[in-house]
Amino acid sequence: MEKDKFHNWIERMKASFGRKKLPAKLVFIVLGVLSTIWFLVRVIPKPSRATYPCVKAAAPIMASFVIYLLSITGSVVAFRKFKTSLLRAKYLIAFVFLTAGILAVTVSIVTTPGSTKAFDLVPSDYYEATQPIGEAYGISPGRVVWMWDPNATDETCENVPDDYWFDNTDQAVVDNMLEKAIKYLAVQDSIADAWDALFRYFNKTHGNGDKGYTAGEKIYVKINLTNSSNGMSGTQRVDNFERMDATPELVLSILMQLIENAGVAQSDIYIGDPFRTFRDSYWDMCHTVYPDVNYCDGDGLNGRHKIQATTEDLMKFSDGRYDWRIPQEYVNATYFINMPCLKTHDSGGITLAAKNHQGSVLQDGAQTSGQSAWNMHYSLPDHDDTDGGNHRYRHLVDYIGHEHLGGKTMLNIVDGIWAGKSWQGWVEKWQMAPFNDDYPSSLFLSQDNLAIESVCFDFLLTEYENRSAGEKYSWMAGTSDYLVQAADPDNWAPGVTYDPEGDGSPLGSLGVYEHWNNAADMQYTRDLGTGDGIEFIKITAASPDDPVGINDKVISTADIMNLYPNPLRRGSLNIEISNSAHDLSEIIITDIKGRQIFSLRTSNKVVEIPFSTFTPGTYLVKVTAGKYSSVEKLIVE
Repeated sequence: MEKDKFHNWIERMKASFGRKKLPAKLVFIVLGVLSTIWFLVRVIPKPSRATYPCVKAAAPIMASFVIYLLSITGSVVAFRKFKTSLLRAKYLIAFVFLTAGILAVTVSIVTTPGSTKAFDLVPSDYYEATQPIGEAYGISPGRVVWMWDPNATDETCENVPDDYWFDNTDQAVVDNMLEKAIKYLAVQDSIADAWDALFRYFNKTHGNGDKGYTAGEKIYVKINLTNSSNGMSGTQRVDNFERMDATPELVLSILMQLIENAGVAQSDIYIGDPFRTFRDSYWDMCHTVYPDVNYCDGDGLNGRHKIQATTEDLMKFSDGRYDWRIPQEYVNATYFINMPCLKTHDSGGITLAAKNHQGSVLQDGAQTSGQSAWNMHYSLPDHDDTDGGNHRYRHLVDYIGHEHLGGKTMLNIVDGIWAGKSWQGWVEKWQMAPFNDDYPSSLFLSQDNLAIESVCFDFLLTEYENRSAGEKYSWMAGTSDYLVQAADPDNWAPGVTYDPEGDGSPLGSLGVYEHWNNAADMQYTRDLGTGDGIEFIKITAASPDDPVGINDKVISTADIMNLYPNPLRRGSLNIEISNSAHDLSEIIITDIKGRQIFSLRTSNKVVEIPFSTFTPGTYLVKVTAGKYSSVEKLIVE
């Protein structure tokens, strides 16, 4: 019990810092002082305690803080000596002290981190390609649809006052993206038929017979409004505008789809992040169009629907540590749509559909308008060193498998219109191909709860592979553990039986998990014809609107490029651009890790690129002419 209280105190302290927009240096100094005091109090009386996990966790923060203090002190002394020597015309000595002072200041800057979190990273070859685990499911088993349209966002957006990310999204483009992706997922030319197919598949696989949506059935749409719990005054947002949540236009678009195309009555739809605030920027956009929808939050102010927590603890965490409540609206719903954001996370590595349910549980003693899951951070990978590294239970598996959460999920939609860094959702442009220093402007859809996590995980791994160590959250050791365990009970942690209802019925496979072959081809075993894992469908705005019979699984919307020789061994690479309807074309070449090595805007119809431009390897060549584009793989030997 005392250990639980200690963990809870730590999590509340971290969350308290996270909710307040404090300067990183202030947080660093406060944690540095506390860590130093803790280390000295624990180790001086008994030096052997230096090996304890809690002391080991404090040591790097203490060391950085001590170095920071020494460097600041050294810089002050050095600059004073520099001034004295300069006044005495001792120029050589003055130069030495000036150099020393600059070095000391540099050290103080380097040792003041933007984040004080330390975590272990896995190597770049850690994840095995095309080795599926688990059982794929869905109308097309294991299918994940990626819809990309760069016109969804304005690439000139600077995400500053009067030009925030949510001011730069095109509603019409998002509407088209979502509708097209749904049709490709369900393999139907008609959007109404697509929704009917999704409902029928869900009902058949849940023992409800071959039937579509029935009037009166309720549906809950779980969106991510993490940052809406910070800097709020009632329902008015007062700060943190630069940090992303669910894209408002996508929230409106899913409502339009359910009401206009799937035939769900407004009053039967519940949407929101249960224990966050459904703030005015979402309310104003959606309530104006669909006033009878239940817009859910934990306060229930100004017309919002106040979430009612179950009277009983229906979530039984499988390590036996906690039993918590969930929203009664989840229990009442027949169907569930999970709509998380595309983000990394400083404790979990990634935060996608599974971790979106961190906002779906209510811990003991918490109010419906408060933070809901602080206590569960102990099972996330950044806590794996706690208690000697024996924490291998992953509560995210319970979320995916619970009958009222992952068990009711008929559709996952990962909102990648604007991607975010860490749990705060710092909006940034992505460097990997095909984004190439633009916002990702993407949607990912799947019925398979693990397949969609796998694909988005691969995108996050690729994008963050070349980032600084302090930002490589997706490469955190242990990030994939919940996916491995959710895919196959044979991989469960020792001594753990996942049974989130506590009814004696352990979970089976919750979907399929695997990694793509490489970042250039983005292919999984069903694409390659080598296994029964993931099928990855890649579409753009120029892809056909009628997916039936379409087997085009690459972002190649028109045959406008002839690339030769391929493989390239000597001489020059020749690119013939055959679309004469457009005078200006853009050529972008990236390596397998998404790094741009060549770009050109040209009106020439034949372009030669010298062999010396390349080193041996695999490249992705993209040509864009007007609304048409082609992508081809290039091998350089």
